[in-house]
Amino acid sequence: MIYIIIALILGFCTPLQTAANSRMRQLVSSAPLSTLISFAVSTIVLIFVALVVSIPLIPSPQAFHDAPWWSWFIGVIPLITITIAIHLFKEIGQLQAMVIPMFSQLIFSLCIDHFGLFGARVMPMNWQRAIGALLLIVGVTMVVIIPRLKNNKKTENGGLRQVLWQLAAILAGCLSAVVGAVLASLGQVIGSAIQATTVLFAIATGVMLLFCCASGSILKLKKTFTINAPWWMWMGGILGAIIVFGNAWLIPLIGVSVFMMTLLIGQLLLSLFMEKHGWLGAPKRQISWFQYAGIIIMLAGIFLIKF
Repeated sequence: MIYIIIALILGFCTPLQTAANSRMRQLVSSAPLSTLISFAVSTIVLIFVALVVSIPLIPSPQAFHDAPWWSWFIGVIPLITITIAIHLFKEIGQLQAMVIPMFSQLIFSLCIDHFGLFGARVMPMNWQRAIGALLLIVGVTMVVIIPRLKNNKKTENGGLRQVLWQLAAILAGCLSAVVGAVLASLGQVIGSAIQATTVLFAIATGVMLLFCCASGSILKLKKTFTINAPWWMWMGGILGAIIVFGNAWLIPLIGVSVFMMTLLIGQLLLSLFMEKHGWLGAPKRQISWFQYAGIIIMLAGIFLIKF
């Protein structure tokens, strides 16, 4: 039960990370540069932690031999999902941009558990897990979809273009589940969740640095040191490191699907309160009893899947 609570707390970190990264993006006027800054902060934090607890920064030759070659490129996947997410709201509208990746992540995480993909521990689907997954879908519908249907603005794009972006949204959700599974497996192979997480962020930071230098957006970096910049915008990288480390640590203990679903509940719950009180610049919205009921149904789904 303690691992479920920790995963829920990690879910609380997600909307805070999003708010911090969004504020950074507004300041530097560049999505790639804000991503680079966030990943660089995460890498620095993880290197510091690794040095404090005396964990080698570079995996051993045996670790490189034992781990699948493709697991070392896991740091590139978050860059793909971030790039897709940046364009989704514009291309298919807010509702679909939120819901499609969410559902695809939930469903694919169950597939990863069932088949033991990417080195994950096999957790076969049964009627109890199926009912739990159904409750999760019902809960997400009550919390996210129904309240936003009235405010949903249809995108101007249609036809094949919209279908392609919807497929991209499905891909983004599936890749999010893959990152957690591969990272957890890599952490077990090399014997350190911290080392695996550091490798992920180091690779991602290197790729983004090359991109920002090539595009010239790196020149906007000086904007981050303006006097009026809020201090909390730097928290995005710190929270990102904590969340990704949670993937590597908790998934081997509770499974991909339970971790991802619990993370989602924490994310939605804090997002609702942020919108209710307007925290960190979030637009104020009222929370209905219907949405609270949806959260309770989602928790019941987690209970069925885990226990």
